[in-house]
Amino acid sequence: MATKKKKTSKSKSSMTQQIAGIATMGLPAPVQKVASSKWGSKLLLLLVPLLVASGIISISFSGGLPTVNVNQERAAAVGRDLRNEAVKAAERVRDYNESGYR
Repeated sequence: MATKKKKTSKSKSSMTQQIAGIATMGLPAPVQKVASSKWGSKLLLLLVPLLVASGIISISFSGGLPTVNVNQERAAAVGRDLRNEAVKAAERVRDYNESGYR
C-alpha cells in the first residue's frame, strides 16, 4: 500500500527568491530575509533595474565588492517629474469626465 508523502512546512524557494538571496549575501540578516521573501524578491528584481536605469542608484565594483551609491538629486528630480505627470493625468481624467464622454 502506497503512503502519502507529508508536505514540509517550509515551501520551496522560487528562482527569484534564490537570486535575491545570492544578490543580498553580504547584507545584514533582516535585509536578506525581506529580500528573499516571496514578494520582496520580486520587488527587488523589478525595482533595482528601474532605479539603476533611471540614474537614482549606481552600482560599482571595487576590489570585488559591490558599492551602491544613491543620487539624491536625481531621485528628487524623478519624484518631481512623477508628481507633475500625476497631476497632468488627473487633469485629463477630470476633463474627460466633465466632457460627458463615457
